[in-house]
Amino acid sequence: MLRIGQITDSALLVEQGALYPALFRLVRQGLLKSQLGVSDNNRKAKFYELTAAGRKRFREETEGWNRLASAMTAALAARPEEI
Repeated sequence: MLRIGQITDSALLVEQGALYPALFRLVRQGLLKSQLGVSDNNRKAKFYELTAAGRKRFREETEGWNRLASAMTAALAARPEEI
């Protein structure tokens, strides 16, 4: 949650109530794998990693989002006479 906020300059803020069910679903779908370990502050933690299927889906979803972002950028940049 913190890292998502950091890398998006707080544009995306994800709450625990949304994040953990999503991670559970991705594990169940075989797109993520989880592993128990110890965090940097020496506490028990669960770490997640994309599986091969998860990396493939990530590439597919990224392409779709990039197409959508390009379309939105073009639409927002249109001059009134072009609309």
